[in-house]
Amino acid sequence: MPGPFIQIDQLHRTYREGDQSQPVLRGASLTIQVGEMVALLGRSGSGKSTLLNVISGIDRVDSGTVMVDGVDLTKLSERDNTLFRRRHIGFIYQFFNLVPTLTAAENIALVLELNRCSRAEIEEKTDHLLRAIDLAAQGDRFPDQLAGGEQQRVAIARALVHSPKLVLADEVTGNLDAETGQRVLALLKDLTVRNRTTLVLVTHSLAVAQSADRIVTLEDGLLAERQGHFAW
Repeated sequence: MPGPFIQIDQLHRTYREGDQSQPVLRGASLTIQVGEMVALLGRSGSGKSTLLNVISGIDRVDSGTVMVDGVDLTKLSERDNTLFRRRHIGFIYQFFNLVPTLTAAENIALVLELNRCSRAEIEEKTDHLLRAIDLAAQGDRFPDQLAGGEQQRVAIARALVHSPKLVLADEVTGNLDAETGQRVLALLKDLTVRNRTTLVLVTHSLAVAQSADRIVTLEDGLLAERQGHFAW
């Protein structure tokens, strides 16, 4: 039988500022299967974004293991971590993180260019995603010419255009009004379910969390399968 898609075990991460040290992860462990949507709840500053960065290989842990699709990211060099992330992981940020000097289409195409895809493949996949997020007519617009919900849809398309096995979303609806947030979440779920993509979603919203297959709470540096009492 194949193992879990994500297996994180006994993660410890402490940040140091001068003489002060702040433990964020204190032995966090979690198993996620292929195609699962897992919502991650936790107080502000509890380490949710740190955990996403660790799972993606952006941040290093002090100790513990991070297995993604059979690859131990803690054993990879910085370069190999970057290549693995670029090929197999999509990241969606709360504040979109679109490149302001690139159009919507160019933002979506960027990861394909970094992965050295052919021009024909880049154009085909970019056009397909622009249609999927209902922005085919806005592909030549720059981020500051788009509404917040449109920018987030572009960010989702950018994260999914290379068909990643894993998508990490950090407060994907947190900077949007309720109605726009619901539409964006529905789009994200539809696109990931269609491709059987594993999705880990950080949120403060219990309503968003309850749309996931599982809810996991990060509290006191540990992970537990419960809703927590601090969601809204």
